[in-house]
Amino acid sequence: GRWQTREVELRNQSGLTMALPWILALPLLLQPTVASANRLAARSARTIPTARASHGRLNDVRRGRWQTRAEIPEAPTTTTETKMSEAVPFLERPSNLDAYPMAGDYGFDPIKLAKDKETLIQYRLAEIKHGRLAMLAAVAWPLQELENPVLAKMFNLPNLVEETSGRSPSVLNGGLEQVSATYWTAVLLLTIVIETIGNDSWGGTIQPGDYGFDPLNLYPKDKAGQMAMQEKELNNGRLAMMAILGFVVQEFVRQSAVVDQTPLFFKPVFS
Repeated sequence: GRWQTREVELRNQSGLTMALPWILALPLLLQPTVASANRLAARSARTIPTARASHGRLNDVRRGRWQTRAEIPEAPTTTTETKMSEAVPFLERPSNLDAYPMAGDYGFDPIKLAKDKETLIQYRLAEIKHGRLAMLAAVAWPLQELENPVLAKMFNLPNLVEETSGRSPSVLNGGLEQVSATYWTAVLLLTIVIETIGNDSWGGTIQPGDYGFDPLNLYPKDKAGQMAMQEKELNNGRLAMMAILGFVVQEFVRQSAVVDQTPLFFKPVFS
């Protein structure tokens, strides 16, 4: 029995002696595995490369260009500023007016009548015509009430304002039947000529209202000066349209000549 026990002890000692070198070499064997695990953990902590084109991303990966999510810039937020009308500041400027830039544009088209460029040009041409006629009428209306009796007496002609009690003949005041047919014929022919000359402005071939009439060469040559001159004409025309409307309504309501209602503006000049 002693020999068997001794044999077992020797066998255990030899086994421990053989395993001891492997136990000592275990940290050296595990070191590459730990390093690989650390590299894998560091790589997983990184994110995808920046969002660029496919070839750009591939180049970034090859060159080692990586960005963390915190470093990726956010897309800029674009805000569209709402333009307000200059004529009516509490309303938005109609976008249809941007189809054709022109002088005197204050952003006034609340019901959007000018739906496209062609319509906008037509309305501008109509506005210029009415403005020019209104400027002539705003001068001729009171001038006729003041001077027609004088000229009729001087040249032995009919007094056109006598029938209307000193008021200018009009649709509301009456007295248009006193005007000669020759005058109306001349007005009709002149209108046909002007409309024929300005027909190209309907299609945008020429500037709306440009009839080539500038005998005194007052129209500027530079763009800024031309825009300023056009805006002055439009503003005066708009004011004249309101003035002649006021003349007509005022005389119809009060049944007296405007020069008698406001003598301060008319009588001292011609007295």
